[in-house]
Amino acid sequence: MTVSRTSGKGLPPTTAVDFEVKPPFQIMEDNRRRFIRIDIEEPITYCIIKSIDGAFWPKGDGPVGQGEILNISAGGILMFTSEPVMENSILSMSLRIEGCKEINNILGLTKRSEIDSGGYLVGIESITREKLSDLLRPEEVTEIPEDMASFTERLRSLLNNYIYSKKLSVDENEKTS
Repeated sequence: MTVSRTSGKGLPPTTAVDFEVKPPFQIMEDNRRRFIRIDIEEPITYCIIKSIDGAFWPKGDGPVGQGEILNISAGGILMFTSEPVMENSILSMSLRIEGCKEINNILGLTKRSEIDSGGYLVGIESITREKLSDLLRPEEVTEIPEDMASFTERLRSLLNNYIYSKKLSVDENEKTS
């Protein structure tokens, strides 16, 4: 499958790149979503920063869990986990996508959590540090370490690196053919 990243997809024309996605990755796109989703199966770890009941662990020392990413986009993550994660919880997450650098301390907001096949499907929305001011009291925002940064920016960088590395490998294969 070849996907062209153009302004028609919500990206500026200067980022146009053609790339081929091979298994286990699959790209999904529909008209209802703002971002292209990539189906992957990669581990994720998370720590609850603030729970819906008001408990707050700004240094990332709250309840922790592990799961598996089912799909990912610049807008968020869908993961499967054996432990429930309450909606509207703020998370700090760490993940690594095959062939890419690991990213740590990325922020997300749990938007949905549903029971599914002996575990939970958890939808996590990308959030920026600026969005934290809408979700936390001002004194809480200042307690969040600066290295807990924008999910969107770190994820965008990770996905761009992945796409670029795949583009380079396709180009190299074409040169040797």
